[in-house]
Parts: sequence; C-alpha cells; structure tokens
Amino acid sequence: MELPIPNKVKKLWDSWDLRVCILVSLVLQVFLMLFASFRQRCRSKLLLVFIWFAYLLADWIAAVAIGLITKSQGNHCDHEGHQDFLAFWASFLLLHLGGPDSITSFALEDNEFWLRHLFGLILQFLAALYSYFLTLPDNKLRFPTAIILVVGTIKFAERTAALYLASLEHFGETVRPKPNPGPDYEKTEAVYSSIRWVRVTIPTQAAETTTTTAGNDKDPTSCADPQDISESDEFKLLEKAHEHFESFKGLIIGILLSSNVRESSRSFFLRRSADEAFRLVENELNFIYDVLHTKIVVVRNKFGYTIRFLSSCSVFGAFLLFYCAAEKYNMSPKFDTVLTYSLLSGAMAQDMISVFKLIFSDWTLIILNSSLRKCVPSIILKKSRWSGSVSQYNIINYCLDERPKCLYTLGGYLYCKGILENVKIWWCQSSKTVDTKLKLFIFNELRVKSRAANNLSAAVEACAQRGIWALLQNSSSYNKLKWSILEFQYAESLLVWHIATEICYLSAESTKLPDDGSKEICKVLSDYMFYIMVAQPAMVAPVMGNWHIAFQDTCAEANRYFNKFSRCEHMEACGRILKVETKSRPADVKGNVSKSVLFDGCILAKELINLDTDRWKLMSRVWLELLSYAAINCRPIVHAQQPSRGGELLTITWLLMNHLGLGTQFFEHEQQAGTKKVGVK
Repeated sequence: MELPIPNKVKKLWDSWDLRVCILVSLVLQVFLMLFASFRQRCRSKLLLVFIWFAYLLADWIAAVAIGLITKSQGNHCDHEGHQDFLAFWASFLLLHLGGPDSITSFALEDNEFWLRHLFGLILQFLAALYSYFLTLPDNKLRFPTAIILVVGTIKFAERTAALYLASLEHFGETVRPKPNPGPDYEKTEAVYSSIRWVRVTIPTQAAETTTTTAGNDKDPTSCADPQDISESDEFKLLEKAHEHFESFKGLIIGILLSSNVRESSRSFFLRRSADEAFRLVENELNFIYDVLHTKIVVVRNKFGYTIRFLSSCSVFGAFLLFYCAAEKYNMSPKFDTVLTYSLLSGAMAQDMISVFKLIFSDWTLIILNSSLRKCVPSIILKKSRWSGSVSQYNIINYCLDERPKCLYTLGGYLYCKGILENVKIWWCQSSKTVDTKLKLFIFNELRVKSRAANNLSAAVEACAQRGIWALLQNSSSYNKLKWSILEFQYAESLLVWHIATEICYLSAESTKLPDDGSKEICKVLSDYMFYIMVAQPAMVAPVMGNWHIAFQDTCAEANRYFNKFSRCEHMEACGRILKVETKSRPADVKGNVSKSVLFDGCILAKELINLDTDRWKLMSRVWLELLSYAAINCRPIVHAQQPSRGGELLTITWLLMNHLGLGTQFFEHEQQAGTKKVGVK
C-alpha cells in the first residue's frame, strides 16, 4: 500500500531533494565554523545541543547527498544536462565531510572511531571518483571538479588524521618518555666487578650546592624567580602555560610524572598570584582542548602549512576555472550555477577564517618574536578560554519544585524517569560567575596546603582530606563537628553539609549579619557541589559510592515534611526545618531503615550557628576540601572532557592542585642527598 502523496509533491521532491541536502550541508558547515569554538567558553546547554545536532547531521547529510548523486547519475533522462554539476557537487561534499578546523570531534569518544572515519573516507572518495568518471570525457567542469576532488580528499584525510592523533592510544604514545635501556649491562658489570666501592660522606655545604631545586623543600618562595611574570604580559603567560602543558599532558591518560616536574611546577606556582595561576590553567586547558578536538596538531607543522596553502590556492583556482566554464558554455540551470558559486564562496571563506584563526591561535602567538607581538590586538590575548561560571542548584529547590506526578508515573513505566529528572535540573539550575574573591580564596587555601606538603607522602595525605583538615584549624570546632565528616561516606557528608549550609545561609540572610565574602563563597561552592552530584555524577563517581540511596531517601523525607504545610517557600522551608527539636541523632531515633540525612544537616546547622568562631570561614574551608577531594579523585579522562563543555571549576581545581604538587600522579626519584659513591681500585 502506497502513501497518498500527490504526484506533484513527488516530482518536486525528486527535483529538489539533492539541492536541499547540499544547501543544508553548506549551512551546517557555516554554523560549525562560526560557533563550534564557543562551546569552550559557554555553558549554555541549548548551544551545546545545537552544536551536537549540527555535528552529527553534517556528516550524515553529506554522505546521503553523495549517495543521491550516484543514484541520480544512473538515470540520465531525469538529469540530462546536469551531470557535470552532479560530479562537481559530489567532490565538494568530500570537503564538507572534512569539516571545519574548529571541530573534529564533539566528545573524546569520537576520537576513538578514527578507523571508522578512515573507512568512510575510502568509501566516499570512491563514490565521488565514480561520479566523476561517469561524466568523462564530455564533462565541461572536469578540471575544477578534479581539483575539488583532491582538495576534499585532503580535508577529509586531515580530519581522520586529527582523530587518530587525538585517540587515547596514540596520545599515550606521544606523552610517554622514549625507551631507555640504561647503560650496557655487560660492560657495566665488568667494571663493577673490578672496582671496590666505598661510600664517602659529602660535607653538608657541598651537598647543598649539588642538590637540585627538587630537593629544596624548606620554602619554595624564599628565592627570587628569574622568570617572574607580570600580570599584564599575556605572552609570557601563554609561553609558561604551553611549557606546563607539555610537562603535564600525561596526566590525561594517568601517566605518573617525576618528582622533579612536581617540584619545578610547585615552586613556580607558589610565586604566582591567584589571577595569574587561574590564567595559566585556563590557557593550559585551551591547549588540551585544541589537541583533542581540533585539527591543530595536523596543521601546525611545515607539511600542514604547505598543504593548507596549496589547498586554499587550489580552491581559488577552481573558482576561476568554474567561472570561465560557466561564462563560456552559458551553463544552466541558473539555480545550479548559483548553488555552485555558493559552495565555492563558502569554501574560500572557510579557508580564510581558518587561516585567520590559525594566525591568532595560542599555538602561533607563543612563537612570535617581540616585533610581531606588538601587532597582536589585546582582545585576542585576553579572550576568555573557559566559561568562567559555575552551575548552581540546591536540594531545597529540588524538593520544592512542583512536578506533575502523572508525568513521572508515566516516565517510570517508559523507563525514562531519569531523562525527566535531567530536564528538570537543566531547566531549574542557575549559574554564578567565578569572581576574583572566589579565585583568591581557592588559590590561597591550596597554596597553604602546598607549602605544608614538602614531600610526596605529605601531598598524598593532604589530598586525602575531605574536611578534617579545615576543622583542625580550631580544636573546639573539630570536637563538635567531626561527626559530620567521620561518621558518613563522602556523598552523605556532602549532603549533610549542603543542607546545613542552606539553612545557615538563609538564617544569616534574614538577620543581615555582617560578612567579609565568605558566606557567598560558601553558598556558591555548596550549590555547585550539589549540582555536580546530581547533574554530573561521572565527575565524582570514584568517591560517591551508592549515593543515590542517601539522596532519594533525603528527598523523600524532605517532601514528606514539606507536604505537612499547604504552601512553603524556600526560606520558610529552611526556617521550619531549623525549628524542629533535634535532641537526638536521627539514626538513634529511627534506626538504619533510611539513609536520609535531612535532620543530620539540621543538627549540623544548629551547631554551626552556635559556634564562637567565624562559621563562614570554617564552612568555606570545609567546602573547598570537599571540592578538592572530589577533583583529585576524579578520573583524569573525565577532566579532559570538560574543556569542550564550557569547563568546570572542578577541573580547574584539579589542575591547580597538580601544579601545586598536591596531585597523586607523581613518583619519587631515588635521591642521595649528602652521599655519593666513589670507586677505588
């Protein structure tokens, strides 16, 4: 049974299906060229969805169009006189399959499919070549078609090569050190056997002169830095960021770095201001993004520059040849001629924009000499390289947000309840700018820990803290509040402190207590970590355990409590919870039938309100430890995914910790401070 589609509609579609596909492919290429790089510094979910949709559709529509062309060329009657255009368009679609330089992969997983892209390259090239040969020898556009066929194949090959070079297997090969077999064992063993070794103690003063910077753990900030960076010198910031990228890129695939690298970076970052440190890390993440998601690795070499120059000249030459052929043979129909001009113009514009972006990319700026650097506009240097914001969400809003029960009941039957929850979080979340105060607080607190971590064992111990170190700053606070950390798993402790922070924040807001900024820092970090837990659990999966049970039980108890009141606003809800009598711990009263920590958070809030010390400074330090603990335990490959999604403060913190020597991916060299071996016959 055929669908009741009028014959006019069928004929119209048969005449325009290919042209519509080509137009859509061109529009998608323009969109990706202009907006793909925005995902690096924008957290808009809507923009990411559009880029993702365009990225997937661009490959599909170009492949479908090539298939339509080869199918259409089999029917010479329907397309009489159009064969030359069809072959030319088929070659042009190869160029579209190569994509713009600004995006080769949407996610890291796409890089692992480089072999599939290579197979697609071969098939699409053969299809375009077949389409070209069908029009010979009478093809009036055979010369521009041949040129575009070669250029399109090169563009497609560039993308495939970029995917291969960014795949984890090959990326690991580039960051691992070269094989080092060591000295020849046979010769060394013969010398060793003929020599008697004695150990001679070197005087302390001499030992100090021979000890490298890596051995000096007393005070990394005691000596002057000969390469001190001015905050206004963005070029030097870029250079140092590239140096650290080359040293630390092995972190992405879990490679252990030497203690020498740790101490060098630690000494350098301890002398930096908070603004410089954040700028360095942002630049470094930009290098990571370029390597993993763009064609920069393929283009940024002499061979790549040569190929790119020849390709651009070839496209321009094809434009001139097509213009001459169109004028000479008065080619028709006119729409196909205009469409072909649009394709050629779009290709030339794409090449020009790609060259412009390459010239002013961070990779080019770091190699410019001083005279050329003066010509670079300041807006290029100071452009944002991440979103500079954090998402915000809290458990009270989550529980108070009205949702149609029938929809969630239906979602449960259709196994899409999780999708509805994600839509709710996406719709209700907000964002906050990471301001100077927050940057200064994070960097100063991490720097204090770094100065205390004089060796790797101390650094590992510092990374293992998730709130206790902050409580130990005040002994009375530690004795009163340690239960909130020690008696719970990480996820439960995070929920307890989140609920307590929300109650304390609204209580302080109602009384208008004076504050130095710690209250807002505490609120931002609390809402951010709750958002990470519910919206991006993959980032904290290694430390969360079975957090869903504690979360759902806490939300169920909160909903039951709020439903006792006809209408309950956010502040009123926190006020009502705070007024509940909490003489006993919930576990003592209810037993272990529920993992809810709602009233544990209420108890903690009351204890924090009654503290004699500045509770907001204490709470902000605890939250930073909760954040840094999650950051350092997150899998490195998950951190590497974040620059393509606008960046995350958790990833910034992870990289800062590693540069300050607080990471766990370092190994210690064997050091012999004070002694050396001297051979005596």
